[in-house]
Formats: sequence, C-alpha cells, structure tokens
Amino acid sequence: MIDKLKSLWRQVIRESDRALLPADSRQVRPLTIVVSIMCALGCLAGLGASAGFRAANTWTSDLKSAMSVVVQSPRTDEDLARAAVIVGRVPGVTRSEAMSRDRAKELLRNYGTDMGATLDALPVPRLIEVGVTAGQTNVKTDIEKALKAAGFTLVVDDHSRFTGEVLRTSSVVRIVAILALVALVVAAIATIAFAARAALETRREAVNILHLVGAKDSFVAREVQIRFLRLGFVAGLLGANAAGVIALIGTTVFAFGASDFTSGAPLLNWTDLWILLVAPLVTACASAVAADLAARATLRDLV
Repeated sequence: MIDKLKSLWRQVIRESDRALLPADSRQVRPLTIVVSIMCALGCLAGLGASAGFRAANTWTSDLKSAMSVVVQSPRTDEDLARAAVIVGRVPGVTRSEAMSRDRAKELLRNYGTDMGATLDALPVPRLIEVGVTAGQTNVKTDIEKALKAAGFTLVVDDHSRFTGEVLRTSSVVRIVAILALVALVVAAIATIAFAARAALETRREAVNILHLVGAKDSFVAREVQIRFLRLGFVAGLLGANAAGVIALIGTTVFAFGASDFTSGAPLLNWTDLWILLVAPLVTACASAVAADLAARATLRDLV
C-alpha cells in the first residue's frame, strides 16, 4: 500500500509539473535559482567575515609586536644611540633601532610636497623603534624603568590605542557578517516554505485523492520534504560553486593590494573551503525543515 501511495504521489507530481512548468524551463527552475543566489551570498558573507577576522588578527599581531619610544631628553644623537642600546638589553625586546633625523623628517613630510625650511624648524621627535616578543606583557614597564634609571625622560607607545580600534572594527565586521547570514537563512527558509505551501495548494485535488486512499498527512509531508531536500542540496551546490568562483576571481584581481593591506598575509586560505563544503548541507537541511513545517501547516488547512 505504501509503495502504491508513493507511486501515485510521484505520478501526480510529474503530471502537475508538466501542467505548471513550460517544457523549456524544466531544467532551470526559478526557485532553484533564487535559493542558489541566497546560498552564494551567504558563502560570500562567510568568506568576507573570515578575511576580515584574518586581517584584524594580522594588524593586531603587528601592533602588539612593536613599540615606539619617544625620547624627550636628552635629545642628541649620541644619547639616542645610548638609549637604544639600553632598550635592546631589556628582556623581551628583539630589536632596538634609533630613528635618524632624516627618516623622522621623511615620515613627517607630506607625499609629493617639499616643506623645506618649515620642516627643518619643527622639533622632530627622537624615536626608538622597538620589536617585542609575542606574549610579553611587562616590556613597556621594564623599558620605562631602564631608561629613567639612566636619566632619560621618555614616553613609551605600545600602540594599545590602535589595537583597541582594530578589535572594535573586527567586532563590527563579525556582527554585520552574522546578521547578514541570519537574514539570508531566514529569507531562504521563508522562500522554501512559501514554495512548499504553494505546491500543495495547487495540488489540492491530488492531496484529497491521497487522503481518500488512506494516506496520512505525515506521508504527504515527508514526500514534500524529500523533494525540497534535493532541491536545496542542488541549489546549495550551485551557490557554493558560484561563490567559490567569485572569491577566486576577487582574490586574484586584488592579490597585490590585499597583500599590502594584510601585511603579506593572504585574505583567504584553503581552510576557508569548509564554508563552501558545508553550505550545500546547510541549505538542504534548512530547505527540508522549512518544507516539512509548511507542508504540515498547509495540510491542516486543507482538511
């Protein structure tokens, strides 16, 4: 009996498809295209979030691994060199280099503009560039103690202000990406639910026939769920492939700028492929759940 019901339902579905869909549009259905686009946008949002997190981590790591020591007094080249040597002896310091006046002037000079005598009259800061071992927390305090003990007046900038800005920006990117993914998932579920409900309502007579021969609502809902499960998986595959192609083209076109933007670190890694691999499964499961809920609600209304 169950096999006969399944055969009857599938025959009704095929006949209904032939009546509802033109012959030239059977292979490319609008619902599949819509779900594929949503899946592709979701994959791109996930890949963009991953790239943003990676870039933020790179910036934060670069900022935390470097410090700047501003020597306020004494300010002679000899004293600056002596201060650099003292800083280099502090535990956790990997590099200590006194910045020359010429380089400091170049940092202050506007690109393409010669400030001339105005720049020479400015009190150019005497800086020491410091490299720090990752994970060191007391380096700033140790540098201050060592230089003050040697008679220097100084200010140590550990870039914590900029690190906080990067972390806040990263949090904003994360929230926006999550909200975009949630919006796309909700839109896909709503689309599938609407399509499942419309499919059953247009086949009201077929559903009534199935009820007359003994089919239960759970049987009809399961058949609808299986159909939309397949549709969601196919749409997910198409969307993931499209997102992969777009991401590949984007990273290839902007490779040079992205490398400079992320201090040489790639925007995307091979580990990001899990987003594209999981997308068809998530789309299929979401489609199946949405279709099942919509089918059961519609069947209760049809009774």
